[in-house]
Amino acid sequence: MKKMLLLMVTALAFALSGCNSEETKTVEWYLKPENKPALDAKLAECRNNPGQLKDTPNCINARQAAEKIFLGGKFDKVREPEFGFGSK
Repeated sequence: MKKMLLLMVTALAFALSGCNSEETKTVEWYLKPENKPALDAKLAECRNNPGQLKDTPNCINARQAAEKIFLGGKFDKVREPEFGFGSK
């Protein structure tokens, strides 16, 4: 009887452990232009619940991708104002 109960509890634990697992996206996946909405959504989700999500693989990869985009200049650049002097 105890073995059967232990077996059922173990099987239930394995079944439930996979319920909340989300496919891990790579940094390169988040860097693709077509995945920008997913990157923005993941960053917002991670910022909204940092205590629980900040160390998850997708939050880490999304932050890395955002950092690469920002540091690599792949973001929409803001034009500097032209004041009519200086060389171009």
